[in-house]
Amino acid sequence: MFSENQIISEKIRGSAALGLFLAVISAAILIFLPDEESKKTAAEESIAVTENEDDFLFDITDEDLADFVLDTSKKDDQGLKFYRQAESKAAVEWFYARITGSTEIAHAVLEEADANDIPLSLAFALAHTESSFNVNAYHKNTNGSIDRGLFQLNNLSFPKLTETDFYDPAVSAKYGLSHLKFCISTAGNEIAGLAMYNAGTVKVRRNGTPQITLNYISQIEHYRAVLDDSFESEVIAFFSDEVLKKLAAR
Repeated sequence: MFSENQIISEKIRGSAALGLFLAVISAAILIFLPDEESKKTAAEESIAVTENEDDFLFDITDEDLADFVLDTSKKDDQGLKFYRQAESKAAVEWFYARITGSTEIAHAVLEEADANDIPLSLAFALAHTESSFNVNAYHKNTNGSIDRGLFQLNNLSFPKLTETDFYDPAVSAKYGLSHLKFCISTAGNEIAGLAMYNAGTVKVRRNGTPQITLNYISQIEHYRAVLDDSFESEVIAFFSDEVLKKLAAR
């Protein structure tokens, strides 16, 4: 069985490696974020800036950083591959419905991750870190703005959405994952993209990366790794070699 408690336990076991992981993340964000001022738009700030001014920077070589970013960017996303095939789509839906505890949430995230070419484990790890898959999640920020729903969309960043929209998992997934796609495309890699999603581009560039953002990224990446491992053992392992060869060839 693969339950929420098991995922949390796995996250706790990974805490010993947190320091090194945060070091790599911090350097990755600073080096790989694009510098062109022309790329700055209002959309880059669509998730409320965290009010934590602590810098958390580490000394790491460019070679180490390049290896890490390369490993992250070249992960083979088995989730999307299996979701996009008729033979295995239902199994993917079953897996994530069980993880989230909701068929509605699973379908909403799956459809938008597919539409935006975002790895499924990353999309679900982001939703879990933002709201623990609670569509009614609510958080008031120090600047008075409010984050709501599955992907914690901010009311100032999405002024055209109604309160009902914020709590609709399909709407939240649509805007949350399209914004994540924007952040990743602008930043050039997933790690810096997640920092932009959480803290905003201008703040990350000006102050380095706040420790709270580094912790946020670490939570997402560790939960994602656990999802990937469980997906392999609970979904991929049940398909025959013949079916797997077909999927690999497509």
